[in-house]
Amino acid sequence: MTAIWGWSFLLVKDSVAGYPVFPFLALRFSLAALLVYPFLRHRLKAADRPTVVGGALMGTALFSGYAFQTVGLLSTSAAHSGFITGLFVVFTPLFEAAILKRVPRWDLWVAVAVSTAGLALLSLQGGAGLSAGDLLSLCCAAVYAVHLLLTSHMAKRYDTGALVIVQITTVAALAWIFSIPSLGEMTPVPRTTVFGIVITAIFATAFAYFVQTAFQRHISALQTALIFTMEPVFAGLFAVVLGGEHLGWRGLAGGAFIISGMLAGQWAEQRGTSR
Repeated sequence: MTAIWGWSFLLVKDSVAGYPVFPFLALRFSLAALLVYPFLRHRLKAADRPTVVGGALMGTALFSGYAFQTVGLLSTSAAHSGFITGLFVVFTPLFEAAILKRVPRWDLWVAVAVSTAGLALLSLQGGAGLSAGDLLSLCCAAVYAVHLLLTSHMAKRYDTGALVIVQITTVAALAWIFSIPSLGEMTPVPRTTVFGIVITAIFATAFAYFVQTAFQRHISALQTALIFTMEPVFAGLFAVVLGGEHLGWRGLAGGAFIISGMLAGQWAEQRGTSR
């Protein structure tokens, strides 16, 4: 799934290059909702109000993350977006510490420092500051961390199938609302955008959430987070090999620092939970 998500950065960037962002998200998540509904409709019918509210909260956070990420791809590379978005792995334990009102461990601050150094190498080219796309990708990482914490909380209390369909439907609904100013630009849909919508809806959304929901119960949260660190690796790989992007030594070093910081953050979290 991390390989598919990594590939999706390039697909989305190409898809929104000549098509409005929110209509793209609306079509993508509407198609995904239609795909999962036949399999999960019985879960939805049995869902109670707290489950629906929980799924809606997850969907709102997920929509915010996708909005930041997709708009950001208009002004940054797929490789940069992938690496910076991956910082949600570091943000998650920081936010959790803030919610629980405890001071983060020293080794978590080391992970933050390493990731920040990577972000600087990746984004601060030639003395320039963060590009708008890089900054939006950073916001996306923060929101994804919130989504991960929400998902962890809700999944322990409510039916995961119902949560999946409610959150996907919520994303679609919010995307349609934000698409209202662009409704006149929705047709015709470029062939590249159609391809991106279909592939991301089937594989990066509907299938991805099925896989994550079905198999995450069999592995620990730490193992899952470590696997997620491969997403920016695949994003960079596909961006260079298929997208023709050029990272250079600073980009490669920055990506390596970010991934090292992500791994260090998970190591710090494991040490904290094992005591």
